[in-house]
Amino acid sequence: MIKLKCEKCGIEHEKPADFKKWNDERPNVFFKWSLAFCDTCRRNKEKEALKRLPEVIKALANES
Repeated sequence: MIKLKCEKCGIEHEKPADFKKWNDERPNVFFKWSLAFCDTCRRNKEKEALKRLPEVIKALANES
């Protein structure tokens, strides 16, 4: 297990040691957030990001 500290609330949390390796092999913002934030803060951040998805899709569609 690797010990991590949440960048938002400061609580210490753990992830399996191979989790970081798996994240490095498959870069993904949601996995990056799993290393940076505790589960509660990560879920809140994901919810906020997903709420903005329609804006992102619209912006990408307008670029074409």
